[in-house]
Amino acid sequence: MVHGIFKKIKPEMWSAIIMITLFYLCEFRFFFILPLPNIVFAGSTNKMLLAIFSLGLFVFYVLKSEKMGMGYFGWPFVFVFFTVAASTVLSKFEFGFSITQVLWGIIPYLLLLLYFPGRKYLADKDTMECFIVIGELFAIAMSALFILQYTRYTGENSTFLRLPGMIADVSIWHPEWGLRIRNVFDGLFRVFALVIADRIIGKRFRGCILDIIAYLAIVLGVLIIDQSRSYLIIMLFSTIAILIYHSIKKVTVAKLLIGLGAVSVGFVAISVKLVSIFSSISEKAGSWLARVNAAGHYIMVGAEHFFFGVGMADHESNPKVANYVRGLSGIFYPEDVGLIGLFALLGIVGIILYVFIMIRVIKCFLYAKDEQALLFGLVVCMILSSIIQTYFDRTRLLALVLTAIICDINRCRRWKANELDNTDRL
Repeated sequence: MVHGIFKKIKPEMWSAIIMITLFYLCEFRFFFILPLPNIVFAGSTNKMLLAIFSLGLFVFYVLKSEKMGMGYFGWPFVFVFFTVAASTVLSKFEFGFSITQVLWGIIPYLLLLLYFPGRKYLADKDTMECFIVIGELFAIAMSALFILQYTRYTGENSTFLRLPGMIADVSIWHPEWGLRIRNVFDGLFRVFALVIADRIIGKRFRGCILDIIAYLAIVLGVLIIDQSRSYLIIMLFSTIAILIYHSIKKVTVAKLLIGLGAVSVGFVAISVKLVSIFSSISEKAGSWLARVNAAGHYIMVGAEHFFFGVGMADHESNPKVANYVRGLSGIFYPEDVGLIGLFALLGIVGIILYVFIMIRVIKCFLYAKDEQALLFGLVVCMILSSIIQTYFDRTRLLALVLTAIICDINRCRRWKANELDNTDRL
């Protein structure tokens, strides 16, 4: 509870609390209330403000640390960043992007720098507890604000939150259908919700009122505001996976494979059922039919740019490139077809790096001594997400970073505390 955490705060903890609060403010763009510049504010996938914070925190961490360990995911993240940079720079020469458009595609990936200070500072249990509790308070506030905005929405002019470029087209054309804003509750919450769920289940639903309220707030945000059926299903199935693990206690590799298989089958079954209920042929932009067609399109795009893909530059800024990337009808999104879309964006190099990181996440779970249920949920979530939405998308980069931090902290608990300063041991 909040009272228990903040009743007696150690003086040295205040700097961590301030830094964590600033992190959440940047992630949630100051609750979408302040008149921030569009370059760091506009668009639901805009991560510029958080990227600037990430760079600043990383520099602070490097200057303060006598020795910086790369950790279990450090070098893979370095290769991811340079792959994104190389791919996007190469696209400048092929498609004629400006320097600004190229930088716009690269800068958000500075979020990966959060991994290095995060794995060091959050290894302290008090700091991690503050990170979770403050995050829960922000989750509740965010959900309350956006649900209130949802109830008052009658058109673009009715918004009291600043939402430039964030409202879905269908909500603009048909305000009577309600407000939909994609990706606001994705990314951090994709993994953070599982952290909360693990706390609730581990405590057997006792003495965790704040945790329960925060988890329900995130679920409501995804259900009402994001309105992503696949995201909601993945979150719930990952939570069920954590619940199952807590019940089983001990999981072997065989049980892991059986569990993943059962969850995957259930995911497909429920997805098909939801599609049959909610989808129609006329809903091409969001339908599974469009995703199937998009998959074929992006296999072709990836094959034409096999090694490094078409890059992460702002494709929408160039109509010719936008037609090539999104298809002539303009309804395809590489972010909606998982690893196939990643193949189109970052080529075979991006696929190899993604699979390599996923294997490391699985290995961290198999060798973990603490929080095994949470790590199991993270594995399930990452695998299922990769079918439709990979963690390399800028929207979900924080999910990747937080997953890596949690895995690395648990990996290092097998040895001495100073293992955080070492690199690649498992």
